[in-house]
Amino acid sequence: MSTPYIDAHCHLYDYPESEIAKFNGIIIVAVSDDYVSSLKTLEISKKFSNVISCVGIHPWSIDNTSINTVTKILNLAPEAKCLGEVGLDKRFKSETYHIQFEVFKKIVNVAREYSLPLNIHAAGAWREVFNVIYRSDIDRVLFHWYNGPIDLLREIMDVDYLISINPSIKVQKKHIKILEEANIKNLLTESDGPYTYHGLRLNPLMVKELVKYIAEVKKVSEDHLANVVLNNLYKFIKTL
Repeated sequence: MSTPYIDAHCHLYDYPESEIAKFNGIIIVAVSDDYVSSLKTLEISKKFSNVISCVGIHPWSIDNTSINTVTKILNLAPEAKCLGEVGLDKRFKSETYHIQFEVFKKIVNVAREYSLPLNIHAAGAWREVFNVIYRSDIDRVLFHWYNGPIDLLREIMDVDYLISINPSIKVQKKHIKILEEANIKNLLTESDGPYTYHGLRLNPLMVKELVKYIAEVKKVSEDHLANVVLNNLYKFIKTL
């Protein structure tokens, strides 16, 4: 297959450069979790032509000081092609949700100012994130590893936002249901590497098998699916 594979959400800064080199041929949207990782991601994108840089602060990285320090990260926005990993988390970090919300509003404002797409984490807060970005007229959004409500998935697709499917689909039944309901014109593939989920050590090389699986579920050829996913990435990033 000549069409490149797409990993639309990967914490590439967590890999040594020797391993990143093995991902050549996969277009990787590299997300960041804080200021230091944002700097690392920008450096990696300068060294590897297949890497698309995102700067951001993960909801898990947010604490009482983040409302001030997020400004340092957002000052890097003009150097990046995307803001991520950003969003809200009520499921795993409910104790900092009020601060997350204030930080996220700042991020959304910068996304609108610089016309940057958002690579979103929204565990337990899918509807809340959707409401904020939709009301803020953000037009390019990826809900990474979407496992939210089916009715919200339909709204996401209605406004041409994207969701990404993860190799965890092998063991996560709810993710299978999401894939069955989703339109391929709203899909991207991702790894979320190097995260480990139920024994799966996720990494970009898994995307190839993921494309095959999605193609089988959606009853299309792998080539067709890969082309649709690539076009979806072009619409999401725009400046490839």
